[in-house]
Amino acid sequence: MSRGSENPAIYRTLKDVLERQAEVISVWLEPDAIQKRFLAAKIDPQRVVPSTGPESPQLEVHWKLTAPHDEFRIDYADPNVGFHCGWHQDGDHTHLGAAHFQYQTASMETPDYEEAVFEAVSPPKLLWECCDELFEKIIPNYTEGL
Repeated sequence: MSRGSENPAIYRTLKDVLERQAEVISVWLEPDAIQKRFLAAKIDPQRVVPSTGPESPQLEVHWKLTAPHDEFRIDYADPNVGFHCGWHQDGDHTHLGAAHFQYQTASMETPDYEEAVFEAVSPPKLLWECCDELFEKIIPNYTEGL
């Protein structure tokens, strides 16, 4: 994600979206509030279904303004069960379309990829859509029994 530029206004809005998620404990900018390279959110392991722990999973959001489509990565990682997933719109895996979803469990040698299509078009609505899918469908369906 080297092309494009970070936009402080977008990160402020995306930070607000993350802070409204019931599973999120805290949200901060990395590496700091001056450079604003990406957002990171600490997830309460007891608020996800199925619950996990003792370490808190983390959600990272990288966003760059590019034409014709913004580049972004929304990545979730749970160190307790070795689960990682995310939505990427970054020029990788273009055979899957503009964006893709990928996931990997501890038992998988390589991630699985699939096309991702979003209803939302604005960055905050798209992040909200991904968070809804993550917490309501992805985590329960992909981590049950891990």
